[in-house]
Amino acid sequence: MIDVTLFIKNEERLGFAIKGHANFDQHGYDIVCAAVSILSYTAVNTLDYYEVEFDFFDDDNEMKISIEDSNEKSDIILKDFEIGIKTLLTNYNEYVNLNYREV
Repeated sequence: MIDVTLFIKNEERLGFAIKGHANFDQHGYDIVCAAVSILSYTAVNTLDYYEVEFDFFDDDNEMKISIEDSNEKSDIILKDFEIGIKTLLTNYNEYVNLNYREV
């Protein structure tokens, strides 16, 4: 299962962490993993495009971004990421879990 954790403070989104694998299908054919990957990398690339300052970590076990000072653009980008994950949950909730962590 993929665990997605959104970091929240005073209802502002300050980043996310992603761990695990969906195991929906074999590596290279797993559409659930692909969907989470494209949502997360689109969020990261969009934050970068709009020059939002954030910390980024990615290895074989976890992807994590964190923002110290959110702004209107970062909040919209992370809300879009959240909406994408929630949309994915409508059909694949046994493969993806969404959590919220107050930071």
